[in-house]
This record gives sequence, structure tokens and C-alpha cells, in this order.
Amino acid sequence: MIYSLKKRTEKLKALCKKTELKKVTELISVGSIKNKNLAYIQDTSRMLLQSCITGSSKKIRSDSDFTSVMNFIKKNKPENITHNGLIVTRKESSIEYALFLKSIFCFLESIGLLNQIDYFISPPQLRIKLGKKSKNFNASDLIHSDSWTPYNTDKSYTLYLPVYGDCKKNYVAFFKPKNSFETKWLEPKKFIDGDEIGKKYKDAKINYKIGKFVVSDCATLHQSILKKGAQPRVSIDMGFILKKVFKSPQNHSHVRTKEIINTGYSQLMVFNDSYDDSLKKILSRKKQSLANRKIIKY
Repeated sequence: MIYSLKKRTEKLKALCKKTELKKVTELISVGSIKNKNLAYIQDTSRMLLQSCITGSSKKIRSDSDFTSVMNFIKKNKPENITHNGLIVTRKESSIEYALFLKSIFCFLESIGLLNQIDYFISPPQLRIKLGKKSKNFNASDLIHSDSWTPYNTDKSYTLYLPVYGDCKKNYVAFFKPKNSFETKWLEPKKFIDGDEIGKKYKDAKINYKIGKFVVSDCATLHQSILKKGAQPRVSIDMGFILKKVFKSPQNHSHVRTKEIINTGYSQLMVFNDSYDDSLKKILSRKKQSLANRKIIKY
């Protein structure tokens, strides 16, 4: 059964009481990230992006300047970056990814959220929005709900954390229901087909900027906004499901917190696809990249 608006409002209120989140609308909460947590995530994000540039090459490229790394990717976008800017980790980047995941867990623990999460919709990933609109039917430039995707559920939340870059001309806008809410609005669909539902929502006027984060119920609609002259933005958009909602994963991409919480401490999460694998070969597999993974303990 899809939750009603009242049920969703109650659940978000309860989550805010257990964490450092502050509820600002019926479906949206916000918070501030500590400087040390943000700096940690920025460092590990840069290293992960750097590894995408290096790929499987033995010629190591090292650059401590985040902006120059982003500009290099803007000119030479690696194949493991999707049309929506998602960084799909390859096995050669397993160590960098472990450090990245460790920095995220430290942040989630600092705000009291880590202990509330049962499943992640997929292993948390980094995203880089390059400032160019996509023509894909599921482009994030289109107003949408995460519940519309085949990998999500109608009972999830998403955490949005801008990490680095342009958040003035390249940002995420959030929308709340105007006067009513119907559960059927959350049924799976292509983003391009959601325009009529979008008309039933209005701007929630959430300030999306570095140092702040947003956690919203999936009944919130959102959209990537790209204004003229927009520069690249690096962010984390992380879907998750709270405890006591499902007894088992609802999709093969879902991963339990307890299975990955030690990544970067006593284990690695290794994605089986390589930078040397062609994109055509990867897409032909039954298990897509984020689900084609294994845990190695050490």
C-alpha cells in the first residue's frame, strides 16, 4: 500500500525527532553539515573523480585542485558517467570508493541518520552535473519523483548534499503538493510523462547550497535546474529506506546498511565492471554496474 500524505508527514516528523533534521514542509527536512565532515567528503569525492580520469591507465594523474579535475571531466567525460551525471564506480576505483563511502557514513552518523537506515536504494554514489541539459526521457532536468524509477520504491527518502561547484546556476529545485495529494502520482513512469503531475505541485523554495543538505520523502518532486552559464556541480543524491518498512530488498540494487557499513574500515566493495569493458558490453549484462558487485573483507 502506498502511504497517504498524512502518513508521510507523521513519518518525517518522527525521523526529525530522532536526528538533527529540521522539518520545513510536510515532506521536506533540511540540515547543516559540519565543516570537518564536508571537507572529508570533498577530499574523497575529488579522489574518486580523479580515479575516473585515470581509469585503468598506469599513468597516474594527480591533481589536488577540485576545479581542474571537474574541468578535465567536462572536456573528456569518461564512459562511466551517466547522462544524469552519476559516477558509476569501476573495480579499479575500489579503494577510492571505499574512502568515499567511509566519509559518507561518518557524516550520516554525525547527524544521527545512519542508525535509522535499513537499505540504500543503491550503493551511495557521487554525481557531477556538467551544466548541459540531457535529452534522455528520464533526465533529471525534468520534474520527477524518485519513486518513478524501476529501482526505487514509494517508501523511500533521498538525501541531497551539494559537495562542490556551482550551486547558483546549477542546482536542485524542490516542489510540494499544492492543495491535494493522490497516491497514484507515485506509480512508476518515465520522467517525460510526469508533466501533468508536476502542475499539481508548487516550488517549496528550498535553499540548495554548499554546507546545507536536504532530506525529502519521495512524494516530493524535484528537478535539476541549469541556468545560462552554469558551471559543473558535484553532489551526492542518496536514496534510502528506513528500518521496519521492508523485511527484504525490493530490488537487486538495494543494499542493506549493515552489509556495507564497514567499507573503508575492514572491507572493500568491489564493482566487477572494469574501465577496459566497453559500455555496450556492460549494458548487455543482466546485472547492471551498481548491482554487479561483491564485498571483500580484509
